[in-house]
Amino acid sequence: MHLAEPHDQASGLRRMFTAGAAFRSVGVMGPDARATARATLLLARGLARQGDRVLVLDEASPPHNVGGQLGMVPPRDLSDLPRMGLDAAVRPVGEELALLSARDGIAVLATLDERDLRALTEYMAPLAPEWMLFNAARTGGGLAATADLRILVLPGSRAHLAEAYAVLKTAHAAREQGVWLVLVEGVEADGARRLHAALAQTAEHFLGFEPLYLGCLDGARRGAAEDAGQDLAETLAGMPLQDTSDFAQAWQRMWLFSRMHTARAYGTPDPASAFVLSGNKDNKVKREQRRHPHP
Repeated sequence: MHLAEPHDQASGLRRMFTAGAAFRSVGVMGPDARATARATLLLARGLARQGDRVLVLDEASPPHNVGGQLGMVPPRDLSDLPRMGLDAAVRPVGEELALLSARDGIAVLATLDERDLRALTEYMAPLAPEWMLFNAARTGGGLAATADLRILVLPGSRAHLAEAYAVLKTAHAAREQGVWLVLVEGVEADGARRLHAALAQTAEHFLGFEPLYLGCLDGARRGAAEDAGQDLAETLAGMPLQDTSDFAQAWQRMWLFSRMHTARAYGTPDPASAFVLSGNKDNKVKREQRRHPHP
């Protein structure tokens, strides 16, 4: 894979990603980090080959993440974006595709105040991708859970069903809205459908919904896998899913999710989140509440 040289990145990003309103957010997650990263990259490349602009937020840790699949370690990540800008943090990867390392993305966003968030959304505005794919951390509880569509990458063995269900349950508990799909990795179609049926039955019994079957990646040679990824991308693009109308709105949702997640983790209320949810627009009050939280 050819990577753009640093001096090409600014013009390259702005050529690839022009302003646009609608896009879809997709969280890709599963118990096997390598399989999940592979599936994320294949889907991203498949969508990019169709001419769609794609941004991958890579939440997983190296080496088993999308950066590792590409043989690269981005020097900057999400935490650098508010102060250093788009060109420093986002790496072009081929045509119509860019990568943003977002390891510990929840913790990073939770530290931002509203001024930082505005700066971040302003820097991200030139991207305006048609697809934003999250390569989730192994637990499934990161920013990927905020996506409108979530894909569970199920390794092709019954031994992994319990682990895969645990990832699905964690992400569903974090945010119940959205559509679930299952992509089975490492087996052919018949075996994949049997594994999907077993997982769907468990999810329906305990969680009250059945994730849909997206397809399978049978572990064939690279060329065949790329073709399969493009077929899956076409299936994904053809689904009647609702677009998110505002790219900045997605970042605001992720920020609020990170603040609420952090508050739950520490067992204390988050005044900033409470004011946002209540619709209070008084930024001064919000700042004072953060400085002097109620006991």
